[in-house]
Amino acid sequence: MPCTTILVGKKASHDGSTIIARNDDGGFEAKRVLVHPAREKAATYKTVISHLTVELPENAMRYTDCPNVTKTNGV
Repeated sequence: MPCTTILVGKKASHDGSTIIARNDDGGFEAKRVLVHPAREKAATYKTVISHLTVELPENAMRYTDCPNVTKTNGV
């Protein structure tokens, strides 16, 4: 089973809270929560483990990410 994220908006919670919950099925490793800002220009991303290069589109939306604190197994 893959990792699962549950997001609850303030209009869906009983007390108006925003709730974010996530499990990681790969064992315990300390995580970081990152917010990547929206981007107007195209960019290139190179993966850490396989060295795959991916062209990223322009006008990208802001997104969040939960990578491991250490980059031993990639980002």
